[in-house]
Amino acid sequence: MDLDTFLTTVYVIVDDWYKAELDGRVKRRGGGKQAMTDSEVLTVALAGQWRWGVPWQSERGLVRYMQTHGRGWFPAMLGRSAFNQRVRNLWGVFVRLQQTLADWLEPTVVAYECVDCVPLRACSLAQSRREHGHWWWWSGYGHGGTQGGAYFGDQLGMSVTRQGSITGWLVSDACVDDRWVLQALLRLRVGQSTLTLPASSASGKNRAVNTPPSLPQPAVAAGHAFSSTYVADGGFNGARWQTIWQDCAATVLTPPPRNAPDAWSRPLRRWHRRLRQPIETAFAHLTTAFSLARVRAHSRWGQLTCLAAMFAAYNLGLWLNRWHGRPLHAFSTLLC
Repeated sequence: MDLDTFLTTVYVIVDDWYKAELDGRVKRRGGGKQAMTDSEVLTVALAGQWRWGVPWQSERGLVRYMQTHGRGWFPAMLGRSAFNQRVRNLWGVFVRLQQTLADWLEPTVVAYECVDCVPLRACSLAQSRREHGHWWWWSGYGHGGTQGGAYFGDQLGMSVTRQGSITGWLVSDACVDDRWVLQALLRLRVGQSTLTLPASSASGKNRAVNTPPSLPQPAVAAGHAFSSTYVADGGFNGARWQTIWQDCAATVLTPPPRNAPDAWSRPLRRWHRRLRQPIETAFAHLTTAFSLARVRAHSRWGQLTCLAAMFAAYNLGLWLNRWHGRPLHAFSTLLC
């Protein structure tokens, strides 16, 4: 579809949903009449997450384009500073929209969800050493990801369904073990807000920490469970953690270490990798079509807002593709 059709379609979907679910319930900041409605701000922010088929490649480019060429769609388009403030004030609405779209995409209980963590780089290692304590004071150093190696920033934990819709996500410190992030996601989904240490090993030498880490943010983004079964990679294994998953009313399917007595066979590991493919596909599209690898926020609030808007736009893209009878993940050809 062309840009005009895309913006009109997104606005109609967002405005109808907003008026039905949240009209009059969103707390306003500041006085006076607002030049742009919340639905208009949400539409522009969602459209601004796309990086394929659009004439902008950043938030700054989005605002500049709308001020120059988008007055026909949004006559009262705000300047960059005012627009950013309005978008941050609506970050919780983006989370709610992302979860609603997941419900639309998955009307029934699914067989399982896929979970994983991915590095959320704030900048390069060299820049972190030069600028540490300036913009990214909340970030830290971690190790991992598809490419491996050290990085500076945070880590993102996410859960998706078999067809790739995002059901929940959390942001934690880069040095936190992936299993703590998953425990936080599961506990928040059953109404608990405290993390529990796993039982000690027989020798008592394998306890990694004496106290749990701080709870990942934001709690509201954890969403609700679409299934009691979760598929995860080997980074989430460990016999001591099975009790934790059971306490959260969940079953986590993860391969044991290859040198363990109960190690899986090669065909079983291959089958497990196929089950995990939806989360890998979701991360790939979020990186290429929605620029997940280039979230450069100057505050935690801004970071969470960027992620919430991006994930809402991703689920919206899945919904639009299904609505038009297209392959669900055909993001690259949705706008042309």
